[in-house]
Amino acid sequence: MKKKIKRPLRSKQKTYMTVMKIILIVLTLIYPVFMTMLTGAGIISNRASYGSRITSYGACLILSGALMTAGALLCMSRRSIQNLLSALISSSGFALCMTVLIKLIKHAESAGWTGIAKYEGVPVSDMYRTRVGPVIAPFLLTVLISAIQYFSYDCGEERRLRKKARKDKGNAPAPSILDD
Repeated sequence: MKKKIKRPLRSKQKTYMTVMKIILIVLTLIYPVFMTMLTGAGIISNRASYGSRITSYGACLILSGALMTAGALLCMSRRSIQNLLSALISSSGFALCMTVLIKLIKHAESAGWTGIAKYEGVPVSDMYRTRVGPVIAPFLLTVLISAIQYFSYDCGEERRLRKKARKDKGNAPAPSILDD
């Protein structure tokens, strides 16, 4: 019969962590979801006037927003593996977003794109910078929360207990071959 590892009682989450998680959710909804993903959707919906290369940038923006959102949601858990995955997923989404943003800004500047209607005369590259650029805030907050939780006492204690259980299992006496 397999012995289940008893997890230590988790201490109550600190107030500052709760506040940081609420701020993270709000920032994630604003920047990666609404600004980044909707910018990508806008590019895709107007693909006839942009061409396939710019349309692929739109798809990449949607993917990067989804990755950063998934990373933010994963760091809501206090489990070690989810915090590691959170930082990795969010980092890959942020890297993709910044790469695409730089390419979009370069293209918009070289093509001389300017806004229309109420944004008349405003360079589109500036609009991309101000709308998509601030994704750095939820990204950094995700990585910070994940790191704090990964290196917290509770998660460290849980890892130590699992390591001890594996060691005890490996050092356990072998079952008797002969029936006594």
